[in-house]
Amino acid sequence: MELVIQGVIRRILKPQEFPSGFRKCEVHVDVKNGEYTEILPVEFIKDMMDEALTLNPGDEVTMRCNVHGREWDGGEKGWRAFISLDCWKYEMTNKTIREKVIDKATQNPVQVNDFPF
Repeated sequence: MELVIQGVIRRILKPQEFPSGFRKCEVHVDVKNGEYTEILPVEFIKDMMDEALTLNPGDEVTMRCNVHGREWDGGEKGWRAFISLDCWKYEMTNKTIREKVIDKATQNPVQVNDFPF
């Protein structure tokens, strides 16, 4: 199942690497739900982990995630079910500082004049 998430990066947790070679980085995203904000943990796994490290808190993003579910037998505590959101593609919906500076410079070009000073 696929889910599209639009929100703002709240925090990026420390990347994790396991002895098996599996890698992941969890990113918390603030998503507006009516008048409330939900915080969704999104995982960037394997090669996408490097992409997570290019994000910054405050970035506006649109993410395409696969939804995975699994269950766990907790013995006396009973069965539990878990869901994970694995990002496989994302797009920045706001511009980076560099892009903003370039846009501003092209909108207001430097005026060349012949003053000697």
